[in-house]
Amino acid sequence: MSTTAICIRPMGTDLVAVSAFDTFVRKMGYEGLLLSLCREELWILHFDLDDGKTGELTEMLVNKTGIFVNPNTHTNVVVRPHEMLPHGRRSGREDLAIAVWSLEDPQIEPVTVAVKERMGIQNLKALKRLILWWPHLAEGVGGEEYTGSATTKREIASSMVPTYSRKQGLLTNPHYQSWHIVERGVTPHELMRTLLEIEKNGSVRTGIKL
Repeated sequence: MSTTAICIRPMGTDLVAVSAFDTFVRKMGYEGLLLSLCREELWILHFDLDDGKTGELTEMLVNKTGIFVNPNTHTNVVVRPHEMLPHGRRSGREDLAIAVWSLEDPQIEPVTVAVKERMGIQNLKALKRLILWWPHLAEGVGGEEYTGSATTKREIASSMVPTYSRKQGLLTNPHYQSWHIVERGVTPHELMRTLLEIEKNGSVRTGIKL
């Protein structure tokens, strides 16, 4: 078994991310705290193949088909089995990400059919699609000089997630989505395993973070 990932970003302005950032700053009290907000789509692919084959197979799916990426409108990074997902400022991201996904994602089935039936790749055993939100928080947040009610960047990021009211949370609907804070570099396999553990404990239905 082997797991790879595809990170996908729009080439131009991401209007969804812009709108979410504007809502946080103008309506939810994050002005001066949240400096920017970026978003990317992440596909995790789990194959019944050796590690040496899945990286090239994923590259082929990205470069030779339009199943995952439209090269005219999006950029992408393929993450091979033993590589870490892009993370941190050097990769154009932030120190932590908010991973959001749905248990019943309507995009999973048609993509699975395209890979298995159209491309004849029967070794694909599982797919996950996530949205990674990258909040750029002001310097000093979570440090000794920060005086807000949340004490760490993780707590601040967590406060942005489950939507319980107009003033509390925005990035997920707790009735059918779940979420996880990614604070370090992880391999595709490690992240897939974490998601499955969360789902096993029922948090997709409840919106509870483990």
